[in-house]
Amino acid sequence: MLFGCGFGLLSAVWPLYLRDLGASAQDIGIVFGVGNLVAVLCFLPAGYLADRIGRKPVITAAWLCAALGVATFVPLTDWHGAFVGSALYWSGTAGLPLIIAYVSSTTPRRELGRALGIVLGAYFAGNIIGAPIAGLLASSIGFRAAIAIAAALLAGSAALTFGLRPVPPHVERGPFRPPRTFWVLLGITPFAAMLSILSLAFLPVYLREVAAIPLVGAAGLAVAAGRFADAFGAVLALLGAAGVMTAASVLMALSGRAEPLVGLAALLLGATQAANPVVASAVERIIPPSRAAQGYATYQVAFALGFGAGGAVAGFLYEADPLLPFIATAALALPMATIVAAVLSRVVTPRRDVVEVS
Repeated sequence: MLFGCGFGLLSAVWPLYLRDLGASAQDIGIVFGVGNLVAVLCFLPAGYLADRIGRKPVITAAWLCAALGVATFVPLTDWHGAFVGSALYWSGTAGLPLIIAYVSSTTPRRELGRALGIVLGAYFAGNIIGAPIAGLLASSIGFRAAIAIAAALLAGSAALTFGLRPVPPHVERGPFRPPRTFWVLLGITPFAAMLSILSLAFLPVYLREVAAIPLVGAAGLAVAAGRFADAFGAVLALLGAAGVMTAASVLMALSGRAEPLVGLAALLLGATQAANPVVASAVERIIPPSRAAQGYATYQVAFALGFGAGGAVAGFLYEADPLLPFIATAALALPMATIVAAVLSRVVTPRRDVVEVS
């Protein structure tokens, strides 16, 4: 939750801060994308180390890297210097697949979707707390001071990781050779990740006053999607999240200046992140436990490639017309979810009467 607070505060003011430093929407999208592409280089080494020395120390190192990256934004006088901080911050997100691997190694399989939903829901709850505070801080003490507070929150989150219970690494059993389904999923993931960020990357610029609303939706929908997947299967949960995402994007594009409709659409846009615990729990069924961190890190590489490219694409779309990111999301969400669901249906079934053998 503390990491989510820092991220929520940062994400609400970062685009506006770079705007004040002279960056255009395209420039902001490129900074966002380059940071994610640099982060890709860190995921596989982080997963490899976590499977061999344990997940806790690598998670701590990644969180500290994220805090350092945000701290480098504070002294900037020109937006070009943001490339360094973006690279460091997004490299710190190498801790995300390790957190998922940590939860998967400490939670029974039949409860994994719900557990991941709660963890990700807590993260989005932190976003809910951080984003509204960002507006208050930015208006009272300025963007620079608000970003400094975000860096302090991320550093505090890193400090708390020292309290995690150490989980010894699994005994290695041969090379990392996941089944073909895993590689098919990796091929699809960049496109799905790109779509997940299109409508959100510039929402703080598009809707300054209600930037926290989609985070409220993300917190609730992530938990709900995880529980739904445990009860009825990942396929239905994934298609349901895509349906909500499509409806939200259509409503946002058509709502104009009608504030109640804009608020409802922003709330439902949280569904763009609701599929994360569903897919993460499904990946756990594909990869062996001894290589969980490396498997999730490999998946995160594919996700980061699409996520970073999506931020850059969103910048170009927003520059052409602020509604284009929502229109593209509405057109592509359900077709993309259908493709992913078809892949997952080969390995995932509803979790009823599951007997776990350890």
